[in-house]
Amino acid sequence: MSSKKTDKLYSDEISLLTNEDLAAYVELNLRKIIRIRRKFDIPVICIAGSEGKTIAKRMLTAILRPKMRILETPPDCSTTSGVTSTLLKLDESYDLAILELGIVNPDQFEWAVKVSKPTIGIITNIGEAHLATLGDKYLIADAKVELVKQLPKDGYALLNIDDDLVSTMGKYARTPNIIKFGLNHNAQFYATKIDYRGPDGLVFYVNGFYRFHLPIYNSALIYNALTAIAAARLLGIEFEAIREGLENRFSLLEHRGNLIKCESGYILDYTYDATVNSVTKACESLAQFEKYSEKLILVIGDISEPGPDVVGAHLKLGFYLAALPVNTVISVGENARHVVEGIQRINPQNKIGVSCANHEELLGIIDDHLVPNTTILFIGSRDLELDIPLKEIAKRMGQE
Repeated sequence: MSSKKTDKLYSDEISLLTNEDLAAYVELNLRKIIRIRRKFDIPVICIAGSEGKTIAKRMLTAILRPKMRILETPPDCSTTSGVTSTLLKLDESYDLAILELGIVNPDQFEWAVKVSKPTIGIITNIGEAHLATLGDKYLIADAKVELVKQLPKDGYALLNIDDDLVSTMGKYARTPNIIKFGLNHNAQFYATKIDYRGPDGLVFYVNGFYRFHLPIYNSALIYNALTAIAAARLLGIEFEAIREGLENRFSLLEHRGNLIKCESGYILDYTYDATVNSVTKACESLAQFEKYSEKLILVIGDISEPGPDVVGAHLKLGFYLAALPVNTVISVGENARHVVEGIQRINPQNKIGVSCANHEELLGIIDDHLVPNTTILFIGSRDLELDIPLKEIAKRMGQE
């Protein structure tokens, strides 16, 4: 076999779906990595789900980093090779591995779990993020449940109680150790007394007693925090140490809902990407800034992977947004104009809707809509690169 072919196996996703003449070689390598993984008797945490994996992992590492040396996949790990290349770095110096499984293909996901041999499996949610690839939520759930199925008898499954498809996955586990998290009081780890403080983040209580104050701006991220808290408790970390790690060492990555403070207001940056789920959750955070702002502006781009009915998906978002206390909605892109159309159908009197084709048009009209103490939310498909005009607008608003 030529070196060119073998090198390609490591630059692309390691896959049993590769060329037929390479399939046996690939499987041999995967089984070799499995043997390497089994040499190390350490906790291995695998995080799967449609959204929130990277943030949950970042929260957990903020808690554990002072106490443990952690091996982790890179952010947004979406290939089997990302998992295998991480596992190949395992040695005696690591106390723990945290692996993000953002793999869409069911066969690849199954192999990633098999190679990882997790002791703790976490499923954050089953949303619409991959509808264009897998077809519907049930197919996504059918793929992700493999993580629960492969847990050992003494392993732990951490499941979102508020997501019906995730919550029921425990019945497929060999382990009786099913831990649930969410806003439902029947979960072992639940959040109550949620207090939105606008630019000062969120305060909530875990199990009605343990207070947390985090730099997050929508309730969806509370689920990620509960995930990290539950996993840390399984690893023997006390609540005070968990709180100290989350409050003092955790911060959101750029473009994942982080807040940019400016002289004339605030910018919520969700420009990493936009799915149906993430848009509604991000707009919730914008609505929570109403009492801290004179004006709320939404700059929304095309949605990634909206499913087969592209126009309908964007229109429905408009119908949803029409009820929120957003003063002005500016769309960027061909499909996002249907969001403005949906808003105008439902609430034409109280909302200003403007459609732009590109960055230049956005930058040309945005100043007409800015007033002192404005909060702007930017969200859209990463292909639109809305972070570029965001940076320019942040300068105009006097970024601190």
